[in-house]
Amino acid sequence: MDYFAIKQNYYSGNYVDALKEIESSHGSDSDETLIFYRSKVQLALQKYTPGTNSTRLAKLFDLYYSFLQSKDISELKAEVNEESTKPYELNILATALAILGKLDDALKYCVKGIDSEEQLGKTELLLCAVEVALLNGKFSIASTIFENYTSLDDFAVSSENELIINLAESYIKFATNKDTTGSNFYYYEELAQTFPTWKTQLGLMNLHLQQGNIVEAQGIVDLLESDYYSVNQKEAADLYKPHFLANKITLSIMQGASNTEDLKNQLADLDPEHSLIKSDKQVNAKFDEIVARYSS
Repeated sequence: MDYFAIKQNYYSGNYVDALKEIESSHGSDSDETLIFYRSKVQLALQKYTPGTNSTRLAKLFDLYYSFLQSKDISELKAEVNEESTKPYELNILATALAILGKLDDALKYCVKGIDSEEQLGKTELLLCAVEVALLNGKFSIASTIFENYTSLDDFAVSSENELIINLAESYIKFATNKDTTGSNFYYYEELAQTFPTWKTQLGLMNLHLQQGNIVEAQGIVDLLESDYYSVNQKEAADLYKPHFLANKITLSIMQGASNTEDLKNQLADLDPEHSLIKSDKQVNAKFDEIVARYSS
């Protein structure tokens, strides 16, 4: 079966069309790839309903859904045990562990699946491994995992997985400031032009912010606040609002604007667990500690 359109829509952030493609596909109740992407899309759109499928992978997503509500990973971890080598299963567990901040454990399960003989879902697990390693600040490990995977003698990327491989490589380049003004920038620019979605525009905005292109970054803010994105893509606008606010905060600081604190308050109200808010609180607490130490 050809999953090209499904993966293309999913990884470009066009979840609504990805779901339409999945629901119109034959075997969506038994095909593991379709179950994986349908569950991921439904979770992203906050439209997931547990208990609608009896396959093992669907049941694992039910446990993952319960974990998202309770942050109790015990049932999911017991089900995806030490013997499991299936990449899709390990992807679910690794994602849950990453949410809990257990990044070393998450990466361990990713590597286990990548090194296994199982092929189905391995490219998706590679992307997960790269994301986890980068989140953990282990840039060299992310690069090594990617290079080892893509340099295998039998490595051949299919058209449906090419976007996944390219995304993994682009994340590494972004984190390591490689090809910032060259191929990595042009990659995101082409993505945003070919697939004009919230995800691709925010990705391009990140590259502009990385280069200090304030005018261009402000242009993307104006674009995303236009009716085409804020009204016609309202589901995506709501989904990506925390990321949008985080980018606007970075931009406002670079502009020396007066609305930075207001934007931070908006983000804190919307997503108090956002990494930018957590980092800001840690910095402020450290500053207060230093002030208290030297003023006493």
